[in-house]
Order: sequence, then structure tokens, then C-alpha cells
Amino acid sequence: MHDNEIFSDKITKGSRTYFFDIKKSEKGDLYLKISESKKTASGFEHHRLMIFDEDLKDFVETLKKSLTKFKELKEPKQTDGKTYSVEKIRETHKQAYLPWTEEDDNKLELLFCEGKKAKELAEIFGRNIGAINSRIKKLELKDKYGK
Repeated sequence: MHDNEIFSDKITKGSRTYFFDIKKSEKGDLYLKISESKKTASGFEHHRLMIFDEDLKDFVETLKKSLTKFKELKEPKQTDGKTYSVEKIRETHKQAYLPWTEEDDNKLELLFCEGKKAKELAEIFGRNIGAINSRIKKLELKDKYGK
């Protein structure tokens, strides 16, 4: 390592090598230098990117977003036509797509009679508002209690 190099690492994949170097400028500022070296028929082709300390946070944020999108685009499309996954929905609605129990129905009826709104009920039951309204309709609670 040279005097201005603080850290260095590399990845070699096929004919490409990527270098990640943390360096210090002549003024003492830290920066990250990412280099690509690719072996060609006539020698080597080099590309370099320097990211300075003040830009690093934004660079990393944008890189993470890009990698997330890249992963989404690489994943095969679902063949069932759904544009969502139960796991993803359960991150916000813990009981989504689980069957309603008799106990749940009784509790829903009681809370509905107390005047709880669909939004509150959704939070209580860990389901979305549409599921709550659908269950209220199925149990005919509005007709039964005139609400």
C-alpha cells in the first residue's frame, strides 16, 4: 500500500478485477476510489470512480436503492398474476389472509357495536380496512345493528 492508501480490497470475476481503495488526499481528506480493470486482447482497460467523504452517504443510499430495484427486476415475475406477496402484506397487517375464528367474529361484533370505525378495527385485528369491511358485510353487522 502507498502512503496515501488506508485500506484496499479487491474482487476478481472472470476477466474483470474491481478494486476498492480508501485513500487520503494531499489535503488530508478521505475518499473512496473504485476501479475496474478489464483484460482485453490489447492489454487492460481501466475505469475509475472517486467518491469523496461529503458525497459518500448519498452515494451509499442511492446505491442501496439501485441494488434493491436491480434485485426486483431480476426476480422472475409471479405467474399467478398477483402483484403482491402475502409475506409483504403481513409486514403491515399481521393477520392478513388468515381465516377468521369464531372468537375474532365475536370480538368484531362487540367492537362494531361499541362504535369502533373500520380503521381502528383494522389496527386491532392486524388486517387491512378492506378485510374488516368485508367481514362486517359477511356477518351482516350493519343490517343487524342498523349502523
